[in-house]
Amino acid sequence: MYNYILYHPPRKCLYINEMGQVYHDSFSGNQDPYIWNSPFLHSFCHITQIKKEIGQIIFWASRGEKDSYPYFDHLFCDLVFKVKSLHEWQDCNDISINDSIVDNYPAYENHYKWVKQHLFKGVKRPKKRITIKACEKSSFQPQNETQELIDIVPFLKGKGVSIEQLRNSISLNSNKRPAIPSRPLNLNEKTTKELYDYLASSKRKLYGIDLMDKYPLRGKPAHNSTYPQ
Repeated sequence: MYNYILYHPPRKCLYINEMGQVYHDSFSGNQDPYIWNSPFLHSFCHITQIKKEIGQIIFWASRGEKDSYPYFDHLFCDLVFKVKSLHEWQDCNDISINDSIVDNYPAYENHYKWVKQHLFKGVKRPKKRITIKACEKSSFQPQNETQELIDIVPFLKGKGVSIEQLRNSISLNSNKRPAIPSRPLNLNEKTTKELYDYLASSKRKLYGIDLMDKYPLRGKPAHNSTYPQ
């Protein structure tokens, strides 16, 4: 089975009363993966770069605030996404709010309708668009005891995956130029299970059911507005 680390830009951080810190995509524009829903949703970012399978696990991660792309030193995991179901769109470049795939109005407004930012174009364009929906009980945002995201680079190093291997697989081309877009890193089954178990043991985990009624919500920026230094 294909399991991945998918790189994306650093997350924003919102402090929500009675919940604490939540790391999320920018509220301006497409939000993908979309975490303010149960289940979590993924329709656009890297979607054409990966083989999609029920049961696979995707670890979403991004660089530290002081890192630069492509030579990152950290990968903070903001979402563990275990795939529960795959949903093919009738029209790969358009979807109605009344489509059976659409979970609810907020999900449409903040996720699905932003397909306009990710249109399939040209003769060689993909014929299908798939929305991936996560397993509600097995997908989560892992945080440590101080409500910070967890850097998975040290864990992967302990499993024999060096920072150079991570960069060469994710962010660098063969000529050592930045990979645009970044590339998915396929993990073997053993490393996937170990990484999943490691993150599942986090002191704090946020699930879709915890977040779905919290957006939109006015909040104040957290002290570490993106990542720990």
